[in-house]
Amino acid sequence: MHCYAVLNRGAQMTSELYVVAEAISALTAVAVFYYTWKPLKASGVPYMLGIPAGFGLLALAFLINLVTVVINAYQVRGGLILSVIYFLLETYGILFLAMTYARRTRLKFIGESFSIELAIPALITVIVVAHALIFEDVALYFSAPPTMQFYLRVVMALALIYLVYETSRDWKLAHRSVEVPVIFAYTALLFEQIGFIMSIQWFPDVTTFIGYEGRILGLLLLLGISVVNVKRNDFATIIKRLGLAAPTH
Repeated sequence: MHCYAVLNRGAQMTSELYVVAEAISALTAVAVFYYTWKPLKASGVPYMLGIPAGFGLLALAFLINLVTVVINAYQVRGGLILSVIYFLLETYGILFLAMTYARRTRLKFIGESFSIELAIPALITVIVVAHALIFEDVALYFSAPPTMQFYLRVVMALALIYLVYETSRDWKLAHRSVEVPVIFAYTALLFEQIGFIMSIQWFPDVTTFIGYEGRILGLLLLLGISVVNVKRNDFATIIKRLGLAAPTH
């Protein structure tokens, strides 16, 4: 019952704040998906669609977790499956973003093979789910087991460290100030994962707040990158702001 206790610690007000945070997260991710889909589709570069696809998966994940929080607040069975789906979808979303950037790096071989792109999240799913089924008594939980949460959060954190590193490296190479906001955006999303990882064991109220704050800040920055002073279907500006315009190196 540890995971349930962490998720629902405190008064009903805490659950309501979680619902609000998840709703804001989902709406913002949907907006980022909408404002990146058409421009990147117009670019004519198929793998660029991994960016809106990643945000679409994140939006779906946050929506599912919103439902999970409501279900768990009333101690209704069913939240476990939804919680597992939420964590997997969020992981897939972050991995889609990372693998899109991998097209222009020394990890290019990952992006060149569609089979590898599918195999990476599939392998992570099999390993994490199998570990939970073997070593956890999942019937005791209302949400994803703590070990599953931890391992998937670590995967997301590693992918975000790569995104911060890659966008920072592109900025240093090209010295384009327009790319700085995307570095801060991915850094904020990294703090989200760090906060939620810490919430599993330490100061859940404070660290969960840090997690949500990092997520919402990161998504709002990405929304600003996709909307402010961007003309309709202006894929060149979107690609440049996302740090994807640097030449392959």
